[in-house]
Amino acid sequence: MRVKQTQQVKSVSRVTPLKAQQYLAHQGKKLLFFSGGSALRGFCRPLSATTHNSVHLVTPFDSGGSSATIRRHFTLPGVGDLRNRLLALSHNGTREQDVVSRLLGYRLSSSASQQALRSHLKLMAEGKDPLVSSLQANKRQLFCQKIARVLQCLPQEFDLKGASIGNLLFVDSYCVGDERLQCGIDFFHQMLDIRGTVRPIVESNLNIAADLNDGSTVVGQHLLTAKETPALRSAITKLYLCESEENPEPVDCYLLKKNRQYIEQADLICFPPGSFFTSILANLLPVGVGEAVANNPNPKVYIPNLGHDPEQLGMTLEDCILTLLSYLRKHTEQPLKPSQYISTILLDVNEKYYAGGIPFERLREMGINVVQRDLVTMRSAPYYNDDLLLKNLLAIGN
Repeated sequence: MRVKQTQQVKSVSRVTPLKAQQYLAHQGKKLLFFSGGSALRGFCRPLSATTHNSVHLVTPFDSGGSSATIRRHFTLPGVGDLRNRLLALSHNGTREQDVVSRLLGYRLSSSASQQALRSHLKLMAEGKDPLVSSLQANKRQLFCQKIARVLQCLPQEFDLKGASIGNLLFVDSYCVGDERLQCGIDFFHQMLDIRGTVRPIVESNLNIAADLNDGSTVVGQHLLTAKETPALRSAITKLYLCESEENPEPVDCYLLKKNRQYIEQADLICFPPGSFFTSILANLLPVGVGEAVANNPNPKVYIPNLGHDPEQLGMTLEDCILTLLSYLRKHTEQPLKPSQYISTILLDVNEKYYAGGIPFERLREMGINVVQRDLVTMRSAPYYNDDLLLKNLLAIGN
């Protein structure tokens, strides 16, 4: 018996700290996030080092930039947020992985002629582009075949200025008749070591619409975020999904069965920082999301935005909490207690970061726990420090 114990100790001692960390991350918690594509970019670095089992349900309703051009020509939901999150979760531990990541995140020139841009894509398809040619043979062959098929199915009038290579790669599956975003996601996994699961909340080709306090209606995510257009001058009163600007009537879509399983089985559900309406609430619009959240008995944590979110025009922290709850309860026949949708709110110790202050009494009445920790550092201010945020989020789940 003593000999066996000694042998076991020797075996454990051979495990390097890096391998031990990777093993723990492989066995890590299933943290589920409702979000857009870019808000958690920095946070994904410590997250993917801590757990390889995080799940990211992201919005496929992007209507600006490269995604908008693709959507105009193909019956494809917005793919920009998927691409962003997949790249954020990729482990670029080798030169090869770094090159692949740069290639899938590469954007074509926004000033070159259409002919020059098509020639550039052709060079990529032939493996003659510098980034592509530096790939190992198997990855190079995979990429060249994929981009060649994309090039063949792009209509001549397709505008390639500023096009994202990663976004274009999603077009391939639609060209061959397989209208699933998962095919594009699978390709990213073939090319990169992605440490987490990324899925669109739905695969429906729909748009976000918002009714404003001044009586007007805005259709299109890119018109609400203030990233491509001026900020809204009137507050959002209602968010919903519709087919298009020409057909702005509200429509329902339904949570994918696999996504329901992910939500109900997560060790912790997080409503993280990000564009409040177009990233967080947009994920709650499909029928079934609120019910799935309520069915999960584990912690559900809301982490409010810091800094300025132009979508939260005139909203206090209490307004944000009540709005979040209203969308989670929207399709529930008999709304449950607030704490079954949001069990905890994670905040910094400094109340000045939250508009209107922290409504302690109201939260107590709703049964929602308030956890205040040091989450902002001198370097990260006025935003959260990613490492501190993750550390304290994990503590809630213990």
